[in-house]
Amino acid sequence: MGRRGENIRRRDDGRWEARVIQGRPADGKTNYKYFYGRSYQEVKQKKRAYLAERTAESKKMSSLVAAEGGAEAVLFRDEVDGWLAAKKSVVKESTMACYTLITEKHLLPSLGAMPVSAITDDVLTAFLERKKASGRLDGGALSDKTLSDMKVVLMQILRYAKKQGVISALPECPPVTRRQPDASVLTLQEQELLEHQALEEDEPFSLAVLLSLYSGLRIGEVCGLQWQDFDYKNGTITVNRTVYRIPALDGQSDGKTKVVIGVPKTDRSLRTIPLPSPVFQYLMKRRRPGECYVITGNLHYMEPRVCLDRYKRLLRRAGVAGHTFHTLRHTFATRCVENGVDIKSLSEMMGHSDVKITMQRYVHPSMDAKKAQVNKLPCFRASGQTSGRQQGEIA
Repeated sequence: MGRRGENIRRRDDGRWEARVIQGRPADGKTNYKYFYGRSYQEVKQKKRAYLAERTAESKKMSSLVAAEGGAEAVLFRDEVDGWLAAKKSVVKESTMACYTLITEKHLLPSLGAMPVSAITDDVLTAFLERKKASGRLDGGALSDKTLSDMKVVLMQILRYAKKQGVISALPECPPVTRRQPDASVLTLQEQELLEHQALEEDEPFSLAVLLSLYSGLRIGEVCGLQWQDFDYKNGTITVNRTVYRIPALDGQSDGKTKVVIGVPKTDRSLRTIPLPSPVFQYLMKRRRPGECYVITGNLHYMEPRVCLDRYKRLLRRAGVAGHTFHTLRHTFATRCVENGVDIKSLSEMMGHSDVKITMQRYVHPSMDAKKAQVNKLPCFRASGQTSGRQQGEIA
């Protein structure tokens, strides 16, 4: 039951929900901003903090307008609405959800009430520094990726405003350093243990591990793979779809997120991958009707977070721990490089648009591979001796 006058209620799923009126468009339908929590006090606190920040921003906006001589100013939130409307028809649903989430959670609370013309170099620098230090909802620091994505969206909105003639020049945005985290790769022993466990259990889900280990498929691509995607004559699989979970922004879902089956993230991700013959033959013995999903064995897909939970349990049974599902993709790329697969072919199998991405992100040769390479170098030729590989290889 809702708290009278507060727009706070307890939902059927047990969570508490608070809402704040954002505005009433011409169609008469009220727009709300929602806050969720496990208790009444939690959502009330979130609502109060938001209202306090919005009040402070409104006062700041009023002073800026006054400083400009009272001239009518186009607010940043208006340009956000226009930019989102323009993007809706040209980007994927998952991308649109990402844009909306970034604008609602980060950009609008801080910059929404400001005139676009008042967003200067200093304002952008201060905004990004504040977000970097304490931009998370719990007050913690944002990740490099989130900060980088936020900057991209922010600058796109400002370019849209410039194109609309709202501003004459773009403010200079400080660079955001995005460090690529080190990728974990299974050792040969760990890979052997995991493969042995998957083969021993011999159930449809076991194929998820084998497919990613020997094709580099992402978790969503594995979940979306159907038997009709196999070319039985040529021993290949074609990635046609992916399963992913995105924020539910259309009001058609009971929760905060929903599952979507769509095309892969980029055009290069739509790709055909050859499988090693022993792996392909093993798969063919477990073949099901074309529309069945490979890792469930039936007409129902498995969503990524369920797949991840089952993968973690399989890891524990195999005696291997501390690896994400994406580790299997890293491992595939690394084993390909260690065994002489050319980088261009590997890049295409991984679905990358540039070979540099493959080299920088997924290729991590082991120390044994590095030793094997340096042992190929000719050594001490000036003294008449033969190569180091022949006279004392590195152990």
